Amino acid sequence: MYDRLPRRDPREFNRSQLAMELALHAYAFVTAAVLFRLALLLLETPSRLWITDTVYGLTDPIIRPLRLLPGADRQLLAGITLPDATLAALLLLVPLWMLAGPRHTPRRH
Repeated sequence: MYDRLPRRDPREFNRSQLAMELALHAYAFVTAAVLFRLALLLLETPSRLWITDTVYGLTDPIIRPLRLLPGADRQLLAGITLPDATLAALLLLVPLWMLAGPRHTPRRH
């Protein structure tokens, strides 16, 4: 009466779960670093402090491509420039993109 769904190999599930968790951890690390950068820019923390230098050093490679866009030198609020705000907006769109993605339903044979 009820058709049985084909079972997935547990090893395949573990590999895909591991990849998803690693991607989420990387996303969380990058997002935290960018938000920390925004806080430091908003507070106009001097760059001679080791923490400010470290955070800017980690996030500058991410911001660098956005500095090539027109209007990149425009300051929006305190020390926050347009590339900083753009990157923050892009990082905030990732969870929305994941929620709006297609829902996968199991196929019945």
